[in-house]
Amino acid sequence: MLTCPMCKKKLRGMEKECLNCRADVSLLVGYVEDLREGLARGEAMTRAGELGEAVWAYLAVLEVDPDNAVARRQVGKVATAVRQFDRTMPGRRWMKKLQKQNRFRRWMAEWNTEGELTNGLLNSLFWFTIVFGALMVGYVLGFKSVQPDGPPPDTKMEQEKVVPKKTVLDKPLGK
Repeated sequence: MLTCPMCKKKLRGMEKECLNCRADVSLLVGYVEDLREGLARGEAMTRAGELGEAVWAYLAVLEVDPDNAVARRQVGKVATAVRQFDRTMPGRRWMKKLQKQNRFRRWMAEWNTEGELTNGLLNSLFWFTIVFGALMVGYVLGFKSVQPDGPPPDTKMEQEKVVPKKTVLDKPLGK
């Protein structure tokens, strides 16, 4: 039952106007009708077996009214069922783990088919050498492009010319 927000008295049905105070309660009635429609849609989808859509319908109801007990209970049931399914099906995770191990074993077994172990190893060694050589060439070219070609420029102190002092021996002898 709805309660009139103005006079705080219970409304008898889904009237759009309070019979006591004549207040307009159409928004409140629309709100309750939308919640009931959402719950009915969720229940219908649950009965049809479409649990994913039913959960979304119940979540839409909970978005409008977070305290709705029916929607909370139904979403809780589905969440519990999913948890139980995950607990009872550890074989799935075990099987996926085995499949990953099997892929590695098949890859390793391909190397040993019909005595081609040496051929596979030589092929791998060849490609490793090619790739490593390309990386080294790129490294050397990059290193050379960063370094300047000539010697580093002289500093200011080195650029000043040192003038030698004249000594007695530097004078001409004829005078």
